Amino acid sequence: MPRITRRQDAIVTRFRDVAKGAADDGAVVIDGVHLLLDALRAGVPVETVLATSDLLADASQDVAQTWRLARAADVPIHEATAGVIEAASPVRTPSGVVAIARWSPAPLAGLWTPAPALVIGLVDVQDPGNAGAVIRSADGLGATGVAMIGATADPGSAKSLRGAMGSTFRVPVARASIGESLRAARAAGATIAATTAPAPGTTDLHAADLTGPVFLLLGNEGAGLPGQALKAADIQISIAMRPGINSFNVAVSSALLLYEARLQRNRR
Repeated sequence: MPRITRRQDAIVTRFRDVAKGAADDGAVVIDGVHLLLDALRAGVPVETVLATSDLLADASQDVAQTWRLARAADVPIHEATAGVIEAASPVRTPSGVVAIARWSPAPLAGLWTPAPALVIGLVDVQDPGNAGAVIRSADGLGATGVAMIGATADPGSAKSLRGAMGSTFRVPVARASIGESLRAARAAGATIAATTAPAPGTTDLHAADLTGPVFLLLGNEGAGLPGQALKAADIQISIAMRPGINSFNVAVSSALLLYEARLQRNRR
């Protein structure tokens, strides 16, 4: 097993280029055993792995399974010093293992099956941690896909991948413009539901029918949804909250919407 000891090694440069988005070849950097294990279980191609000697010798169940799956897939595994791992990892406190995987967004049309589709659309959501948390909720609550729209954070960034806790590798995630995503929703026969603050003319979440194919739109953390999305919506949904509070975190809102949709669908 090759051992990497120099921060200037070509493989470390490769990790840095991928983390900065300079590689432009569909590669992402994964930090952490559990995230790597999720990628391997999902069949995501892994290009290479760097790990400390302690982790390579770790016999705990998840770690041992990670190495078994990696070797079965003929993934190159390199022992590396902690300093090399620190140089290769995009996170502030590396876990002791980093990997480069080949992941790219799904086709937009792939979000709309199986029926009845339940798709979350994030419009200009800039915080990658929030974006990752929404993907995690979508996975856990049975959404058929997530559309990252406009200037929404990169779902393949290290912070987004960590926030999603492996869900990025399990639920279809697409990138699209607002126009493309709205056309796809219409083609799928979905109700377009815009999430807004409570106001006259909005429908309370519990009164909205979420049993059919639906496209749930959530907007930027500060500005909310753009006019194009609001104008295209068939329904504007609000989430009740106490007076003096005008919004929830976008990740919280998505979880509430998806949970309500799941409850309604389970009652059918």
